[in-house]
Amino acid sequence: MYMKADIVTYTFAFNIVSILIFSVIYSSISRHNFEPLNPKDELTYIDFLFYAVTIQSGIGLPDVTALSDVAKILALIQQILLMASAFILIRFFFKNTK
Repeated sequence: MYMKADIVTYTFAFNIVSILIFSVIYSSISRHNFEPLNPKDELTYIDFLFYAVTIQSGIGLPDVTALSDVAKILALIQQILLMASAFILIRFFFKNTK
């Protein structure tokens, strides 16, 4: 049987790994799929990491905007992963409180 701390740790680790994977994917695809808040700025890996963190945390869109359908679909997949991990975590806690 899993302890509550184990589930929280695994969920946190899953989210961190997801952030790192998506930030690499975002920085790997064409830079024309995204637009910075200031069009004169050039996007760096830090910008894509920031974008991945804000998507994964559910905060909202940061200084980078997805332009293409590919970028939008990737952001949607990342948001669905966040919702799924939150659902699993909440379900686990409510299941064990009865």
